[in-house]
Amino acid sequence: MKEVVAKKYVKALILSLSSDEFDKLGNELKDISNAFLLPKLKVIIDSPDISSKQKADFLFSLLDNASNKIHNFLLLLAERKRLGLIPEISKEFEYQQAVRDCKFSGLISGNFELSAAQKTELEERFSKKFGAKIEFENIKNNYNGIKIELDDLGVEVSFSIDRLKAQMSEYILKAI
Repeated sequence: MKEVVAKKYVKALILSLSSDEFDKLGNELKDISNAFLLPKLKVIIDSPDISSKQKADFLFSLLDNASNKIHNFLLLLAERKRLGLIPEISKEFEYQQAVRDCKFSGLISGNFELSAAQKTELEERFSKKFGAKIEFENIKNNYNGIKIELDDLGVEVSFSIDRLKAQMSEYILKAI
């Protein structure tokens, strides 16, 4: 539910921005969102003893050289008691930035390390396939194979060595 509400705020916010303001506001949202990782901030935001305006002003004070748009946006969220949505709003805004810039990131996981050349080749091929700039992060885990995930594009590709062995065994047994 939070994500749906966050999308509406982001959509309205984006419509009010010029292209110059887009990146700056994205960075400001990210900075405020990072502050939400502190448990004490949640106590402040949830406190009934602090006015909505004071909460918005406090969040605004965390930013250096911040724009009036972010201040007005924080005041709006505070007035509607939606400051707790800032992490979701930031995440959605980041996604919209990726869509605007055609730049996405994904994960490559498996029980082995890819070389830099292999990773670059995968990035180039996926970039060509989707017409976007794709960057991967390589994570080594215990998955016996390789799994490529691009959550923002709704793509997951996997190859399991265990499954291949099982299918080969099944095929051989059928052939006998």
